[in-house]
Amino acid sequence: MPHRSHPSALPGHGPWCRPLQALVVLALLVSCKNDLDRVRAIEVAPNGPDRITTNAEYLYSDSGVVRNRVRAATIAEYGGDQPRTLMEGGVELTFFDEQGRASGRLTARRGEILPAKNRMEVEENVVFTNAKGEKLETEQLTWAQDSGRVFTDRPVKVTRSRDIIYGKGLDAAQDFHWYTVRKITGTLFIDRNDTLAPKNQSP
Repeated sequence: MPHRSHPSALPGHGPWCRPLQALVVLALLVSCKNDLDRVRAIEVAPNGPDRITTNAEYLYSDSGVVRNRVRAATIAEYGGDQPRTLMEGGVELTFFDEQGRASGRLTARRGEILPAKNRMEVEENVVFTNAKGEKLETEQLTWAQDSGRVFTDRPVKVTRSRDIIYGKGLDAAQDFHWYTVRKITGTLFIDRNDTLAPKNQSP
């Protein structure tokens, strides 16, 4: 009698293996989802930022010309009803003129951008230097982008080539090419082209 062979099922290809494979895949998917949920729980706080950028640089242009540049060690962006951007670990804001030359440089320990108010506020070790080399030192400064001005109500120190001005409060152009110091103390030397002179106290 001729021998008739019956092919045996290959490992993993029998009908009983399909449900087992489906269970294995389902278990892997559930495991991956649980792992992702744990990562989210660890990395994203309930009120945490939408995005964090380190060693960041932002450029702001007007009519295709870069007018200011913001650099910070860490930038955290928050959305929601009150969007804001927090800058930590050192902040640098540089203003440029129409020819692309740096016309003012501001540094601080930390800062905050408030888009709804068109403002940027910086705090701690604030130093602002203009194109003439005059240096403002204070602990808090606000840049109002819509009006192109900076101001503070805190004590200020302005170092110039021939004198040092102390006062409480300051209003200035955003690149610090003119300024008004409130409640001035100290002896001043003012000439015709002085940035503090009355005729230079308007943009």
